[in-house]
Amino acid sequence: MPPTGIHPIPSTGLPRVFGLLEILDDRGGREDGYRLARDLNYDLGELLKVMKAAEILGFVETPGGDIVLLPLGRKFLESDINERKLMLRERLRDHGLFNYLIRLLKGQEERSMDKELVLEHLVMLLPNEDPERLFSTIVNWGRFAELFGYNQDEDRFYLDQE
Repeated sequence: MPPTGIHPIPSTGLPRVFGLLEILDDRGGREDGYRLARDLNYDLGELLKVMKAAEILGFVETPGGDIVLLPLGRKFLESDINERKLMLRERLRDHGLFNYLIRLLKGQEERSMDKELVLEHLVMLLPNEDPERLFSTIVNWGRFAELFGYNQDEDRFYLDQE
């Protein structure tokens, strides 16, 4: 059982989340999830991951199978790339898993850790998740937000300079 407030994130890329926001904006800010999956010829399971990621980030809500673009999602769409990175960084800092990793890295002398050690933490925190997939998603989201980085040559996960 993970500590309170630490939840997994869906294994999906941020470009898909951003694309969902743009589609919702084009369709008036609200759409039926099943209709959207059919219209886009999208696998429903994959769309659900993207919806969940957008919901975790506070960009949409999903009442009764609909997807509704929230004001924060609209603001995100209207922002330039640097504002988007800043918004996303703030959202990730508030997410329990990312917050945990930030605190963990800040406690390290070089603000970095070996990938294997991070994977061990992920296994302990979220034993029902695939740690490699989760790590990959964390790195990808964290890189876009300029929050985390990963040096593949050294297998080091690190906190970006603030």
